[in-house]
Amino acid sequence: MGHKAATNGVIDALLNAMRDENRQVQFDACEALGEMGEKAATDEVIDCLLYAMRDKDEFFRCSACEALGKMGEKAATKDVISALLNAMHDKDSHVPSSAWEALVKIGETAATNDVISGLLHAMRDKDEFVRWSTCEALGTIGERLVTNEIIGGLLNAMRDGDEYVRRNAWKALGKIGGKAARNDAISALLNAMRDKDSFLRTTASAVLVMMGTKAATNDVISALLNAMRDKDSYLRSSACNALGKMGEKSPTNEVIGALLNAMSDEDQDVRHSACNALGKMGEKSPTNEVIGALLNAMSDQHFYVRRSACIALGKIGEIAATNEVIGGLLNAMHDGDKYVRSSACEALGKIGETAARKDVIIALLNAMLEKDWLIKLNAREALRKISDKVATNEEIIGIILNAVRDQDWHVQKVAMEGLGLMGEKAATNEVIGALLNAMSDQHFYVRRDACEALGEMCKKAPTIEVINGLVNAMRDEDKDVRRSAWEALGKMDEKVVLNDITGGLLNSMRDEDRWVRLFAHEALEEMGEKAATNDVISALQSRKIFMFHVLSYASKCIE
Repeated sequence: MGHKAATNGVIDALLNAMRDENRQVQFDACEALGEMGEKAATDEVIDCLLYAMRDKDEFFRCSACEALGKMGEKAATKDVISALLNAMHDKDSHVPSSAWEALVKIGETAATNDVISGLLHAMRDKDEFVRWSTCEALGTIGERLVTNEIIGGLLNAMRDGDEYVRRNAWKALGKIGGKAARNDAISALLNAMRDKDSFLRTTASAVLVMMGTKAATNDVISALLNAMRDKDSYLRSSACNALGKMGEKSPTNEVIGALLNAMSDEDQDVRHSACNALGKMGEKSPTNEVIGALLNAMSDQHFYVRRSACIALGKIGEIAATNEVIGGLLNAMHDGDKYVRSSACEALGKIGETAARKDVIIALLNAMLEKDWLIKLNAREALRKISDKVATNEEIIGIILNAVRDQDWHVQKVAMEGLGLMGEKAATNEVIGALLNAMSDQHFYVRRDACEALGEMCKKAPTIEVINGLVNAMRDEDKDVRRSAWEALGKMDEKVVLNDITGGLLNSMRDEDRWVRLFAHEALEEMGEKAATNDVISALQSRKIFMFHVLSYASKCIE
């Protein structure tokens, strides 16, 4: 019931239950108060939960912490914060964890001055668990509420004797983002990148990635370039990621050169990160050398390097659209890994009209026959993006028409989908005739897709043959075909097809399938007064009266 049940009477009953002799009743009451959230956060409830935090049962103390964490700003008082911080010293291992989770939730939803003050004070606690938990809680506050005092506290924590405290302080600074990109913070991160602990070096690099372009000083870039020569491959990979993030606006020759060197690194993760970084720099980095390196990466032995190379070429866009690049992406569409094939389709779509070639169209149509949904989706989207350019190409249209007449219904389906994506520009008499013939195919998938293609291609100027074909399809034995037929008619110029459509839609409102009835009803309403014949008005009123009774009955059941 949660928030809706938080009446004064219910809250009073739960407070009494918190004092019940039965421990299970107490647990249930405590949990119920927590589920009610802020609406239950009265002074009396908070005092009761604070008292429960001193209970001898450690699990009940945990439950009280969890309930306070769910109460938001009203529970963000000095007393609550102090109690939760004290609970982090609890001898039982479960209680400190629950207290920490409550502090994090309060930090996310109610970072009041009392909360922040309490957390900053806790960063000087002698218990390292309290200190690193506090750092994590401060990281949830978000960039908007961050003060210099918080950043200063986290910077001090970066010099803590405990490595976990230092790590969480860095992570918190990273979550705070660009606002933490002060000179002193960046200086501390640069020092951390020279730490003997490789994990700390990598964490510092990751924080710089989160800070983004605001941290892109010459000193930082120099440190990252040095990190790319580190013996730790994970640090080299993180440095590539950081440079990619920072170099989006102004990639220097030195940065691009370092990333090109990283493309031949012995570690596959480094090569992968270098590809990503070059892709993020986008159109500003496409020298022949960069494009050549990405083409080479498409032959890498590791699939995620090949995939990232495809993605990078797609981000570079039309500038990278050489015959060699398009050929490389076409080869990638036959890759043994489905993610590489999917990324190759996506890249071809981003390259744009330059990729509007016969071999590309055939490859994309074949990709639409794949079993993997993401490959089909990306191939379809790529074909849509280049469809305008190929819609008037007689050779390509001829190839697709042959596919429409293919004996394999899978091939027919994809071909008609391709024609639908090309729209009105591809609507020649031959194409329309082929689609009308397909509407009598034995496979309902083919009939359905023929309706959909006609709906896309004949929006403005449907012929009488098209209208009659779709009206007939509204009586098809398959409900999906019927639905696709009226949807196609709904897309067409209502002045041209009004009389034929209304008759078909009225029949559809008596269809055995409720979805067909519903969609027909919606289509007639959208046509407005132009479709307002007596029969139409009567049918719509009958349905509205029926729906009124259904909704009235449903509301009574809910009450």
